[in-house]
Amino acid sequence: MRVRRNGEDVTPSAPKLRQVLALLVLNANSLVSVDQLCEELWEDHPPLSALTTLQTYIYQLRRRLLLATGQHGAPFGSRPPHGCPALLTRVGGYELRLHKQAVDAYRFDQLSEQGMAQLRGGDGDEAAHTLKNALSLWQGGALVDISTGRRLSAWSTQLEERRKSVQEQRFSLELELGRHHAMLDELSEAFRAHPTHEAFAGQLMRALHRCGRRPDALNTFRTLRSHLVEELGLEPSAQLQRLHQEVLADRGHLRGPAATAKADTAPGGRRLAPGPAQLPADTGDFVGRERELDQLETFLGKDRASTGMRVVEVHGPPGVGKSAFAVRAAHRLRPRFPDGQLFIDLSAVGEGSQQLADVLSACLTACGIQREKQPSGLDELSRLFRTWTADRRVLVVVDDVLTASQVRAVLPGGSGCAVIATNRYRAHSLSTGRKIVLPALSPEESLQLYDRVAGERSRQEDPAAVQELMGQCEGLPLAIRAVAGRLTARPGWSASRLALRLRGNHRMLLELPAGTQSLMTTVAASHRHLPAPSQELLRLLLQRERPRWSLDEVVGRLRPGIGDAETLLEYLVDVHLVQEHVTADAELLYSVPRLTRQALIQLLRGTVTSDVPNGRTAGTGVVGRTGARVTLMKRAGVR
Repeated sequence: MRVRRNGEDVTPSAPKLRQVLALLVLNANSLVSVDQLCEELWEDHPPLSALTTLQTYIYQLRRRLLLATGQHGAPFGSRPPHGCPALLTRVGGYELRLHKQAVDAYRFDQLSEQGMAQLRGGDGDEAAHTLKNALSLWQGGALVDISTGRRLSAWSTQLEERRKSVQEQRFSLELELGRHHAMLDELSEAFRAHPTHEAFAGQLMRALHRCGRRPDALNTFRTLRSHLVEELGLEPSAQLQRLHQEVLADRGHLRGPAATAKADTAPGGRRLAPGPAQLPADTGDFVGRERELDQLETFLGKDRASTGMRVVEVHGPPGVGKSAFAVRAAHRLRPRFPDGQLFIDLSAVGEGSQQLADVLSACLTACGIQREKQPSGLDELSRLFRTWTADRRVLVVVDDVLTASQVRAVLPGGSGCAVIATNRYRAHSLSTGRKIVLPALSPEESLQLYDRVAGERSRQEDPAAVQELMGQCEGLPLAIRAVAGRLTARPGWSASRLALRLRGNHRMLLELPAGTQSLMTTVAASHRHLPAPSQELLRLLLQRERPRWSLDEVVGRLRPGIGDAETLLEYLVDVHLVQEHVTADAELLYSVPRLTRQALIQLLRGTVTSDVPNGRTAGTGVVGRTGARVTLMKRAGVR
């Protein structure tokens, strides 16, 4: 990070000041709350003087960088007058106002979008030049000289992913233009920096092959495969293996830029630009699900004459790993959908903080349609999205679906497209397509996942305690990652100590975070959207220790007038909060899974410290610290 004012370097040297400034800059012209700043600086352990210390940092930044503090009457998020940057105090936090052109990260995004627009307009040379200018703004890794907390670490990862995406698009364009000799050094450097990045490896192999360096191209594949197998336990993708066979047989090196360009043009001669590539990073510790992945890949990836668009809906109980499964499947299918991959997160829509029309508008913007040229209504946006996808092969991943109408609004229009949707409620699904229900991991898979997160050494030191921990997690990947992550974060802890603590405190396992989620927040998100009759029946099922209920028992205990007991039970089964069991004489019994039961009991007792929107954890998540922070804010205020 470098800060210059009138040509003078005014970069703060104190680590905490740099940390605060980086978070404010990356959220320029937006409110950054005190909680977010405290979480970034001190994570779960803010000192009692946190607010006073934070105010001191803000004061020092204002003085050192000559940041204005007035403009209280200006509209929220408006630009500072005369280009003068300002650090303003807002209710609950601070806002750094400045022109985004002053931040190279924003200039990088702008140049990248400009380059893609030029490519869509058919100007390949100019697009390549613009993308090169965008990448030239990088001078090392993102935030490499800043001590990053949770939020800046996420920003760093996001910026690096954007950089790799633009690099991949530029390399592809340069190779199409026949500049494989000129790109060898840059491709080699990119592959050395990211030895498991299949796109870089494939582009380097093509460049080397076209330059007549077939042995080096084959060695690139061997290097990639070695890293994938040793680090991730994966084989290269089918697409890359086909390229490897092509190089082995010495085929394809005569297909130069002209042939490639011909293949990448539309029937009317219009140049097809690289589509959006929005998939989140694949989970490196993913285990199991091979049968389900094969089913999904066979259904969505096969070539068939049908004109119908293909949809797969993924269901499962809270914490079973639906999102990770969908992302893994999408990455495997990516080569079959060359016109783009879109990732649509509906969690914010489900909790009411975002409109579905805004989400769809963002998708269209990623597809190259400027916002000012988009219609305003949801129906019109849906029609425009279907029009854009009509003649393309696009993969759409829709995460955290609540209702079938949400999915219908973002369905593409082309028969060459496909959709993977993760559904919280099986009852609110589409009537067409395939449905995959993810079960819990087997004991062997649970241990394998634990080893990948915590390391095999941890299990070898205390195998009995690890077995107990896996039994408490009940095969839920979210719980396993949370447990293994806690042991990794606490090197002095043993598996026995954690097992003992979980044995005496059931709530601890529910609230252990795995990334941005915990079992408690995922169950709370499912429970929040239940109709009142379903919530009442669920409370009834939790009143007795007996694990299973018959339909007659439920009918006898249910309050009259609430509704049909069997229908309500089936609905709770569909939302994966209740399990259905069939006895030997075909009688149906119903039960609430143990971890889900414990989470629901805590929810109904009102002991959850916060009801976080969209099921993501926020703040410290600790009653004492959160309460202390609120008290401090009331006493000291935000100056």
